[in-house]
Amino acid sequence: MDTKKNMSREQLLAYMRDNCTEAEAQQVRMWLRERLKDPGLDQLFSDLLDATETEYDPEGKERVRRKLDSILAACPAPNSPPRSGNLRRWRWSLRIIEYAAAVAAVVLALHYRHQANTPREWVEVYAGMGERREIVLPDSTHVWLNAGTKLIYPKQFNRSMRQVYLSGEMFADVRRDEDRPFIVSADRLEVKVLGTQFNLKSYQEDAKSEVSLVRGKVSVGIKASKMNGKLTLAPGDILRFNKTNNHIDFLNFDPDSYANWIDNNNFFFVEQTLGDIVADLRRHFAVEIVVTDKSLCDETYYASFVNEESLDEILDALNKDRLFSVRREAEVYYISPPLK
Repeated sequence: MDTKKNMSREQLLAYMRDNCTEAEAQQVRMWLRERLKDPGLDQLFSDLLDATETEYDPEGKERVRRKLDSILAACPAPNSPPRSGNLRRWRWSLRIIEYAAAVAAVVLALHYRHQANTPREWVEVYAGMGERREIVLPDSTHVWLNAGTKLIYPKQFNRSMRQVYLSGEMFADVRRDEDRPFIVSADRLEVKVLGTQFNLKSYQEDAKSEVSLVRGKVSVGIKASKMNGKLTLAPGDILRFNKTNNHIDFLNFDPDSYANWIDNNNFFFVEQTLGDIVADLRRHFAVEIVVTDKSLCDETYYASFVNEESLDEILDALNKDRLFSVRREAEVYYISPPLK
């Protein structure tokens, strides 16, 4: 099949709108994949998105975005530059950042392509296992990163929005700006606020992502099959999204007594399974914890720890009903069924 010839705008739009045969679709996909390194492709993607007006055809716009996403996902990421410490600054085009970020930001960045048609400076901050970091963004928003978290943001926000990309967990105290919404893209979640305090947890390796609102109001969009629109949270709301089955749970907490993890190494578990709790403890204490019987992972707990408890103290408190046993061998903790 000859894929070297130019594709007309009409052919490309027909593919994006599902108005072509499978043979024609295959030809377009091959043509696009062979040209992903072409700098002119950024403008082409932008034009294709702009060709479908959101106001009149929101489903068409989403269909175009999914098509572009599938094309980009099929291509290998370019080599990242050498890492020098936890804080790096890159002067790359936005399209290169989309690949390197590894925080499911490709399609979202294309959707907001008008904000970055020229290279800009980006900052990446990483909190390693057993670490927590506090940073101040260019708009004076304060962000705290939990263990095992990466945040990417521009050195300067533009005039229309404040976009950042997250993989992990962050608590944000967002400076209010009526003209520039603060948007966090994290895997399949997009959180949009003007000014508020919220916690967003979305680790790539975890089966669930969640948003907890302490103050203000947030809008949460979820990129999942058969889900459209956005959900609005009020203070005290928790939205928990299961990435495996697309199930959404809504939970509540008292924001006035919220035991925030940024203060004194607090832990606040609201109807969380032992499996989810163990994942948090692994990252925070930077130790290996093995659950030998997977049925234990489904036990649900509601607990808070606000006195800088050790890992042994937390596990002992969770096991007050003696539903499991704990043993330690060297630097590894084993959680098993109770001893008989």
